Amino acid sequence: MSKLLVAIVHEADADRVIRALGADGHRVTQLRSSGGYLRMDNSTLVLGLEDDEVAAVLAILTRECSSREIELPPVLLGRLEDLPARVRHGGATVFLSDLEAILRI
Repeated sequence: MSKLLVAIVHEADADRVIRALGADGHRVTQLRSSGGYLRMDNSTLVLGLEDDEVAAVLAILTRECSSREIELPPVLLGRLEDLPARVRHGGATVFLSDLEAILRI
């Protein structure tokens, strides 16, 4: 069965992830995005995969996406109480869903 994989990755990791996916033969669409309470720049990566490709793509994401410690912007510290001045941010958030089909027209 085909899968839809949507990965939200930190902008600092996006180019590295896209190059690694391409080198492994995967097609990927990149959408610039931002979100979360930090409002940091991300890339949302969209891939149509077959079942046997999922593990390889997840391995690339695991290898190429890293979390990092960042300082919160002062505007956030003023709005949100009880937050530390530095937090871990990054890595990847991955959504995986079954697809009826992948059509390339």
